[in-house]
Amino acid sequence: MNLPGLAQQLKMAPPFRKQLIEQPIDNPKRAAVVCLFHEGIDHKTFFYLIRRSNYPGVHSNQIGFPGGQIDSTDKSPWDAAKRELEEEIGISANGVTLIKEITPLYIPPSRFLVDCFIGYTDGKTELMIDANEVQEVITVAVHEFLNANSGFSSQVGSNGVEVPIYTLSDNIVWGATAMMLAEIKSILSQVQN
Repeated sequence: MNLPGLAQQLKMAPPFRKQLIEQPIDNPKRAAVVCLFHEGIDHKTFFYLIRRSNYPGVHSNQIGFPGGQIDSTDKSPWDAAKRELEEEIGISANGVTLIKEITPLYIPPSRFLVDCFIGYTDGKTELMIDANEVQEVITVAVHEFLNANSGFSSQVGSNGVEVPIYTLSDNIVWGATAMMLAEIKSILSQVQN
């Protein structure tokens, strides 16, 4: 299956983001995240989002996927995503299987080029949250996500501009995470048909 790509991601981008993304990227920092699917209550499929802890940084208190900066010790971006998953919410990297990597996304405010992976675990997911990095884990049902409508809000971000959002499990998801979710939603819709 071909990836829907940046065109799909841009559907959930703030109006000014397209121009910033299309500018040349000069030595971006690298990060990796994972959208991890798992079986939950009543044999339904869910995935995890996290609310980052408060810290002096551009992504403080934001909702995103588990993940973080790629270290020199990581063999690959996928290894970095699994390591961060284990560090942040305690899910063993050994129990995670890669499904697909989606289109990498550049995040201008933090200068990160992010590799986003779709994975799953069929083991028990007992969470152990690293409170230094994660305020809370948000569990989202796939059927809720597929039926979620996008909207707009000026209540997020620092500049008061209306940005596209998803409301998932009573949380507002916007920015790079919403952009990655737009591509994931498109992939899941293709698989369903």
